[in-house]
Amino acid sequence: MSLPRTAAKVVFAAADALLPKPRGPRVLIYHQVGVGLGRQIEVSRQDFASQLDWLVENRRVVPFEEAVAHWDEPDSDRLVALTFDDGYADTFTTAYPMLRERELPFLIYLATESIETGSPLGPPGRADPLGWDQIVDMLSSGLATIGAHTHRHADLRFLEPAAVEEELETSDGLIERRLGFRPAHFAYPWGYWSKSAAVWVDSRYETAAIAGTPRPGRVFDRHRLHRYPVQLSDGFRFFGARLRGGLRGEEMLRRRLRGYRGP
Repeated sequence: MSLPRTAAKVVFAAADALLPKPRGPRVLIYHQVGVGLGRQIEVSRQDFASQLDWLVENRRVVPFEEAVAHWDEPDSDRLVALTFDDGYADTFTTAYPMLRERELPFLIYLATESIETGSPLGPPGRADPLGWDQIVDMLSSGLATIGAHTHRHADLRFLEPAAVEEELETSDGLIERRLGFRPAHFAYPWGYWSKSAAVWVDSRYETAAIAGTPRPGRVFDRHRLHRYPVQLSDGFRFFGARLRGGLRGEEMLRRRLRGYRGP
C-alpha cells in the first residue's frame, strides 16, 4: 500500500475515533478474494483469512436477515453480516471454502448478465463470473443467501423508469428460473441509491442496501441499509477501523469524487 494512502487511512481512523460510533450491525461488502489484480474491490487471501478469524474471535457473524432483524437494538454494532457483490467465480473457489470451514453465513448479490452469459467481469481468468451450478452448491450448504444486484450492474440513477423495471425483472426472473425462488434482498450497484428507482425497488424487495457509513442520527430504514466496503488497502491493519467507524472521511471523499449526494 502506498504511503499517502496509508497516511490518509490513519487520519480517517483517528477522525472516526472522535465521532460517535455508527449504530447498527456491520454489513461488510466484499467483491473478490485473492486474484491479484490490485483493485481496491479485492482483498488478499491472507487478509481475508485473518479478517474472518478476527471476526470469529471478536464479533458475532450472523445471517443477513438476522442482522436486519436486530438493526436498531443496543449493541447491535457487534453483529456482522458478510456480503459479496456481483458474483465472481473466486467467491466460490477461494472465499467459500474459508467461510464453510468456519461455518460463517454470507449473502451474494448477483448481477445476472455475466453469470448467464459467462462473460468475464474484468480480465479473463481472474474476473470470471460464478456459474449457476456453483451457486446451487453454495446454497446447499445452508450458509449462502442470494440477493439481486440488477442484470447488467446498471447505475440506476441514470435509467428511465421502464429501464429500471427491466433491469430488476430480468435479474429476478433469471434467479427464479435457475434457482427456484425470487430474491428478497437487493443491493444498488455501486452502492448509489436512486430516488426514482426506489419506487420499483422498495415494492419488490424486503430490503435494499447502499454503501457507506450512515450519517449520525439516521433512522433505520430496511430499504436504505448501509454496508461497509472492505478494500484491498484496508488489509488487516485497518480492518478494525473499518468496523468501528467505517472510515467515514474516506467514504465521504469517494462519494464526492464520484458525484454522489444520496443517503
